Amino acid sequence: MSNKKVQSMTVASVLTLAMITGCSSNNDTSSSPSAASTSTAAATKQPTATLKLAVLETYPGVTLDNKTTHYIEEKTNTKLDITVIPSGDLENKLQVMLASGDKPDIIQLSTDTLEMKLTKSNVLLPLNTYFDKAPNLKKFGDGGLWDIMKHNDNNVYTIPIRGSAIDNIPIYRKDWLDKVGLKVPTTLDEYYAVADAFTNKDPDGNGKKDTYALSAYTAGGNVDLSSMDMVFSAFGTLPGNWILQDGKLVPGAVAPGALDALKFLNKMYKEKMIDPEFITDNAARFKDKVIKGTVGAPVYRYFLMDTSNINNYYTPLKQNNPNAEFVEGGILKGPKQNGIGYRMLTQRGWLKTAITKDSKNIDAAIRVLDFLASDEGNMYENYGEKGKDYTLDNNIVKQLIKDEEIKAAGIGQLKLAFNFMYNHTSQRFQELYKFAHTIGYRNPADGLVIDDNSKATELGQFTSQQFTKMILNEGPIDDLFKDFVTEYYKRGGTDYSKAMNDAYLAKTKK
Repeated sequence: MSNKKVQSMTVASVLTLAMITGCSSNNDTSSSPSAASTSTAAATKQPTATLKLAVLETYPGVTLDNKTTHYIEEKTNTKLDITVIPSGDLENKLQVMLASGDKPDIIQLSTDTLEMKLTKSNVLLPLNTYFDKAPNLKKFGDGGLWDIMKHNDNNVYTIPIRGSAIDNIPIYRKDWLDKVGLKVPTTLDEYYAVADAFTNKDPDGNGKKDTYALSAYTAGGNVDLSSMDMVFSAFGTLPGNWILQDGKLVPGAVAPGALDALKFLNKMYKEKMIDPEFITDNAARFKDKVIKGTVGAPVYRYFLMDTSNINNYYTPLKQNNPNAEFVEGGILKGPKQNGIGYRMLTQRGWLKTAITKDSKNIDAAIRVLDFLASDEGNMYENYGEKGKDYTLDNNIVKQLIKDEEIKAAGIGQLKLAFNFMYNHTSQRFQELYKFAHTIGYRNPADGLVIDDNSKATELGQFTSQQFTKMILNEGPIDDLFKDFVTEYYKRGGTDYSKAMNDAYLAKTKK
């Protein structure tokens, strides 16, 4: 097996996003009989097939000639010839390889735009035509996932690598609430009272006016305002999502309620309930402020309540202040309606796996993906070998090896048909995971694929810039918002909205 490193760029940003999210599964089924066992037995009766793979580099500098790769090969009667590509080069290098004529059997890509391009070029195999041979893979899409992934021709071409659908929810410093004599808010007016108290009643008891309800941070040159989503939601919209209004998709940034939400945030900023450094802080500094006790009521990670300390949130919180405690909140009711919930990540995943249509080893490629989609394969990919790499304690996974040993063993390295599990987290985290998914907003446009999605990024950047200006503005913002809407559509919002609505109608008519 070869491990060809195309370029030595880090994928830390991709891994951080991936590890922040997860797909919860609380049962260890790695030792139970499954369809994977049946297909494995059938595979051993066939000649060993060599498969070429072009996939994302997960652990830079770590060979794939390891225990996990060999385990997959043994279970599927294959030999895996793997080329790994750093995230920054993934799609460019992949397209070069595909154009060379020596196509890999299994590939990975990260954007819907490239997926659409490759399907139109007849490069990708319709996976659904092989579901009868792949019961685990077919089951992988239970709950409507394959409907999300389906193209207008009714075919599924890629397997999404997903994590949690939602990892940000409203959180409140419970010790601060107790100090100021308030409860977790359920309405926007109650939230305003909490924000006021967190700013003006010295909730941390240090005698200084240095605490805020809200903040945000800059990412990619623009302010990410998702930490303020409890306000947008209460007014019936979420920037960056789509709102279904009278059977038509409307961009959340220009939907009814957006202006009122911005007025509310503008008022909070003027009254110093929002940290003024939100326009200059980065994600790390924002996290640090939440952990150290500057910000007490944002939409943020429920990891802060997980005693197993996933992604290192809970432990530093307690180290900074042993009495610090966060509690979750629900959807706030607005002045005119109930809130709509909190933004969820796309079910189309942050990474996708596909099989090339010209592969000479389609059955073997399907066999590999089917095994990795099984309970047995997914448990091994998440945690390794039971008894050696992990054990179970009251149905909670306890890792027996350290992080470097996990990487060396290749655990979590080859994400082909993979769902992140949180079996290693505390019971409290697993409860919060379930709760978070009950208050998420199901974007009606999730799963829609159009030829060119580049306008989404450009319009998102423009929205962030203009919304930030409106939140900071010293005077009325009605005219600013009116000008924003006009410019939004002029910059491509009209064509983009039409393309999305056309795709929505085409899909919903089927």
